[in-house]
Amino acid sequence: MTGAARQGAACRRAGALARGLRRDVELLLGQGRSPSERELRETLWRIDHALGAGLRFDVRLDAELEYRRGHARNVALVLRRTTDELRGADAGRRAELLARVIRSADDLARTIAWIGVRTQELDRPPPARPWTATWTGRLIGLTARLLPPEVRHDFVEDQCGNLAGAESRRERAAYVLGLLTQAPGIAAAAARARARY
Repeated sequence: MTGAARQGAACRRAGALARGLRRDVELLLGQGRSPSERELRETLWRIDHALGAGLRFDVRLDAELEYRRGHARNVALVLRRTTDELRGADAGRRAELLARVIRSADDLARTIAWIGVRTQELDRPPPARPWTATWTGRLIGLTARLLPPEVRHDFVEDQCGNLAGAESRRERAAYVLGLLTQAPGIAAAAARARARY
């Protein structure tokens, strides 16, 4: 099982626990009962444990995945704090807090589902690219590995388009060699641009 597959399984487990928490609290409130704090804390511990495995990434993340990962952790924190507030709360306040638990658990389940789908996408091998058939395209693809993942594809397509305009084999070779010598500067510029955002 790959790392991404393990993360996906952990995300699914955390999502199932969050949906179960929401369903149980809703069911108990509908029956005029309230879940025990011990049951809530135990479920939250399991969610935290699953999130610990599901949200640990070894690769650089795109902005949306990074945001959703942070959001999932924040919602889990809200759930823990809400559960802590239940201790000693009167009946009216308890109902309000349990309603917050339901909303937060629902939000967490949706966020984790999105992360799980995105994690599976990251684990898929990239589709074959036409430029991998030529030595120049492969060298450009190698150069692109220095760039952030979200701009690699566009970079390679742009450079292959520039190469298509070359009039001779010598011009193409000079262009690729020039690109290779400029690669560290291009990567440094991309890193500076990324740090600004």
